[in-house]
Amino acid sequence: MSVQEDKMTNGEMEELIETFTPMIKKKLQNTAYQEREDLEQELYIKLIEKIDRLIYQEGPGFWEFIVEYMTKM
Repeated sequence: MSVQEDKMTNGEMEELIETFTPMIKKKLQNTAYQEREDLEQELYIKLIEKIDRLIYQEGPGFWEFIVEYMTKM
């Protein structure tokens, strides 16, 4: 993801998913044949959800952090 962009492009998302594909395929071998396709789809859905959550999550600003920290003391 480039610094100037706020959002991940489809190509970047696909590239990230392709990075995890070999691991997913390998782990699916431990699953019953009848369940593999459904589980694979579910794993890709969860992967996309987690990518969205981690990439687009904003941390607190400096003063927000200070105020929150001070109120917990």
